[in-house]
Amino acid sequence: MAAMSLEQFLENYRDTIARLYSTSNAAAWRVSRSSFAGALWRSFERRFGADTGTVNHAEVIRFLDSLHVADLALAIGCRDGDAEAWRHLVSTYRAPVDAFARAVLGNSSRASEIADSLWADLYGLRASDTERRSPLEHYGGRSSLMSWLRVVVTRLEADRWRATRRTEVLDEERDGNSSALLDATDAPDPDRAKLIAALEQSLRAALNALSPGDRLRLSYYYVQNLTLAQTAALIGEHESSASRNLARARTAIRDRVTRTLRREYHFSDDQISQCFEYATGDWPFDLGRILALGK
Repeated sequence: MAAMSLEQFLENYRDTIARLYSTSNAAAWRVSRSSFAGALWRSFERRFGADTGTVNHAEVIRFLDSLHVADLALAIGCRDGDAEAWRHLVSTYRAPVDAFARAVLGNSSRASEIADSLWADLYGLRASDTERRSPLEHYGGRSSLMSWLRVVVTRLEADRWRATRRTEVLDEERDGNSSALLDATDAPDPDRAKLIAALEQSLRAALNALSPGDRLRLSYYYVQNLTLAQTAALIGEHESSASRNLARARTAIRDRVTRTLRREYHFSDDQISQCFEYATGDWPFDLGRILALGK
């Protein structure tokens, strides 16, 4: 028997879909009935796969009733860009997600970085210039939204670990073995002064190119160590907007620094990577002073 079509699903489970829509609070996030029904359909397809044409009617209703439809409606609203939905998501889940990241990673700076990456991903900041895509598109309501967010945090950390490990392995292979890598790391870099000077000038230019609002956000969050909520309150915007704007500013800074190092200093990719490595270490750059001076 052929798989059930979307039109058949909507017809066969019309009453159940209408009931779940009314109890999901979807209207509060401006989620249309068709968008909500489409999300239920995708969850149904993922659950039953090729058996959608033969599955028992009562079993489908039990499955649909088991979904976390309120969380699903919120995710759809955020995915579609509803401001109220996004504010509710951040105000409800930001603190517990940050706490989970700290509990899993221990290192507070790394936990904050992973958590920031999560919110940037959820908003779709890492998508291409032509289309903003969010991992929320993959949330189907089979688990609670909090459980799903914990999984995403864990995957982000796993992806970062694999990327770091892959880089280490490649470096070891290039240099012969891990002890050779350690020896090379311990040796002083004769180009360090040149790279740091170029990095400082490039970073200064990138910071000066930011808007006054972006410089103020960075100063509050990174120099004065205010929380995201405190930063947002001082700027006069919602916490979700502050999170998105900080992520956007970081991306703009890194992109501009990379372009400057490549075009004006003619650095290779390896030299640029070395510059960013130095940026994470101890080097004399007064971020607060540069942000305060502006242009």
